[in-house]
Amino acid sequence: MATRRSRSNETGPLDISAWTEAALNLLAMQGIDGVRVELLAKQLNVTKGSFYWHFKDRDALYETMLDHWRRQATLQLIERLERDGASPELRLRRLLRLPVAGRRSRHGADVELAVRLWGRRDTRARAALEEVDQLRLRYIEGLLAGCGVPEHETAARAVIAYSYMRVAPTLLQDAAETAIDLCERILIGAPQLTAA
Repeated sequence: MATRRSRSNETGPLDISAWTEAALNLLAMQGIDGVRVELLAKQLNVTKGSFYWHFKDRDALYETMLDHWRRQATLQLIERLERDGASPELRLRRLLRLPVAGRRSRHGADVELAVRLWGRRDTRARAALEEVDQLRLRYIEGLLAGCGVPEHETAARAVIAYSYMRVAPTLLQDAAETAIDLCERILIGAPQLTAA
């Protein structure tokens, strides 16, 4: 009779990031109520003891999930956009395209929606969302200003652009490139954009 080998025996010790990624995947599929230690341990093919090696309790996992999501979906994204020194228009265009950029983006949108639903009933998740929303809006405002949008319009345009990014994955899945390009031009308010 074959025995089930633990993941730690096959691939080395399981680290916090593996637990966090698995928890965020489960969050995207089942919501916060589905993020349970037993289910995570089963998915990762380890014992519950491995979880408690890394986390004091489930609340500690929740904190780590929110911090990881905040860093990956906002801070690291902004750093990546800023790194190549592209024009504000091109950075904004790349940002606006992210929600419709493929499977990974769809998964990110699923995680984001799950965090937003979680934030409706959890103050910690709501605080993380408020921080992320403000960071993103300020970044978009800065890009819009760099595109020549008048200062008195940047905040309102940033809200519209950010709202577009939240719903674009569901509305524009099969949209023609020309439709997406037109949306970008309207949102940025620039008659011509440099090539992506």
